[in-house]
Amino acid sequence: MQRYFFHIRERNELELDVEGVEFLDDAAARRGAISAAKEMVIEAVVGEAIIDGRQLEVMTAGGDLVAVVSLQSVIKI
Repeated sequence: MQRYFFHIRERNELELDVEGVEFLDDAAARRGAISAAKEMVIEAVVGEAIIDGRQLEVMTAGGDLVAVVSLQSVIKI
């Protein structure tokens, strides 16, 4: 298992995930980020927040960028 961090970027601001989550591999971490982004979209809709420009940046413990998942990309219209 490897530790991955889901940092939240909103335009020019970056909120660091200091806890991280363990996943088997990069692919599993990407799937986890997609699930997390979907939950964030639901919370944003209920709270009437704007999701434009928000994204999750998935990083390894070593600092490698694994994936970028925008909140808009998980909405199917």
